[in-house]
Amino acid sequence: MAAGSSESRGPIVLVLVVLVAAGGWNFIRNTRVDNAEMRIYRGYSDAELEQLVSGYESEVDERTAAYRQVADRDIVVRDRAMLGDQVDEFERVQRLSQRRKDVAGQVTDNQISLEQIEIEQRKRVADRPIYKMIFRRLLTFGPA
Repeated sequence: MAAGSSESRGPIVLVLVVLVAAGGWNFIRNTRVDNAEMRIYRGYSDAELEQLVSGYESEVDERTAAYRQVADRDIVVRDRAMLGDQVDEFERVQRLSQRRKDVAGQVTDNQISLEQIEIEQRKRVADRPIYKMIFRRLLTFGPA
């Protein structure tokens, strides 16, 4: 009876070895995929991310208010008779338009940075506690 029970364990042991090997290979593959992902805020601690979020939020509010001030003003083009005056007026309008674009670009840059920090925070929350990250890496198959 002892010999018969050891023969029936052979396929089970083989299946377990294959499952462990596949899980290990998958874990390593998913770890490489995670590490290759571009995450510029990966090296920051949670406290530093919170500080960055509060800083960017206040900066976004300030820049949005500045943009509204600039955007609400209509750019009035003055009609000039002399060519030199027309060139000066063109340059003035260009400077005002460029300032409006610069302020809008600053708002957008800050919003993008804030969004990237929030994405990093969500990824960290999804992998806590650590066993969630381990199981995700073990059990996620296909393109990660």
